[in-house]
Amino acid sequence: MRSLTGVRGVAALWVYLYHISNAAFGLGLPGLAALPLVRFGWAGVDLFFVLSGFVLMHAHAADFTPWNSVRLERFLKLRIARVYPLSLVALGLVLLIVLADPAFAAWFRAQAPGNLSAAAFVKTALLATRWGVPVAGEWNEPVWSLSAELVGYAAFPFLAHALGRTRGFWAPLALAGLSLALLFGFQLATRTAGENYFDLHSALIRMACGLAAGAALSAAFANAPAWMARAAGPLSLVAVALIAAGGFVPGLVVAAPLGFAILVFALAFQSGPVNAVLASGPVLALGRISFPLYLIHVMPLMALRHWAIVHEPEPVVAAAALAACVAISLGLAALLHIWVERPAQAWGRRWAGPAVPT
Repeated sequence: MRSLTGVRGVAALWVYLYHISNAAFGLGLPGLAALPLVRFGWAGVDLFFVLSGFVLMHAHAADFTPWNSVRLERFLKLRIARVYPLSLVALGLVLLIVLADPAFAAWFRAQAPGNLSAAAFVKTALLATRWGVPVAGEWNEPVWSLSAELVGYAAFPFLAHALGRTRGFWAPLALAGLSLALLFGFQLATRTAGENYFDLHSALIRMACGLAAGAALSAAFANAPAWMARAAGPLSLVAVALIAAGGFVPGLVVAAPLGFAILVFALAFQSGPVNAVLASGPVLALGRISFPLYLIHVMPLMALRHWAIVHEPEPVVAAAALAACVAISLGLAALLHIWVERPAQAWGRRWAGPAVPT
């Protein structure tokens, strides 16, 4: 499903543009934040959660129906190999930035209690930042979503087993709708609707509802009637319109998770103009480096922002520095994909062993 790789790249770029817009204020380039879709680019993480649930269910649905402990062990090994090697290398790069610029490190520590502490380093290395560990501070902020998603990985076998017992198309589709409704209800109750909250409870709820919706949609896709394939192309256009609406009408940002769910489901049928764009070569290449790009992009931007605070560069110089930062981050993400991500996945497959026959 090439377009599902492509949409992952778009989501990562969307999050990156959001963080660039935040850094641009410190660089004297506030115009970036005024772009309609950029200002809620943080929602790209919710697209990641829905996509993860869909892809996991598509790949592992048969592993837990019936329940099998050997398949469970293999699944967990594959997940560990997928996230830990790359996240540890990304943390090592953050450490190099911190050691190379003590002034930046001191500034970053002052942003929040516990930042860059030894305890926070261990918590970040373990991806335990959203496990309720009573340690304050961050080393690499994007790790919050991985930390929450690891909780989802632990729960996924039970979810897959339950979804495997459903029959037909409409029942899992209704469960996906219920998951999204629960997310909306939580956001209304906590007054976080349309806002980028990722504290302990918000992170876990956003992950759980998004991942469960994606998994349920995958179960629905497996039993979709023939007419659904014909409707997928127009449906993907509706999804894009629903997502884009949040950029122009801030109150509609709350509908973004629904738009993400519809988009992922529609793309799975691999038809229509949106699918063609997301499955194209350049977008597919971006999708392949999306995970390393997501992990490494924040701290270079923070270092650049600190540099701008200290040196107060002219706008032209600031824009050039930002362009160089983006280019270096994209290049580094590509190298990490080749040198770390792909070898780690290959090692994970060897470690996990061959698939157990159903």
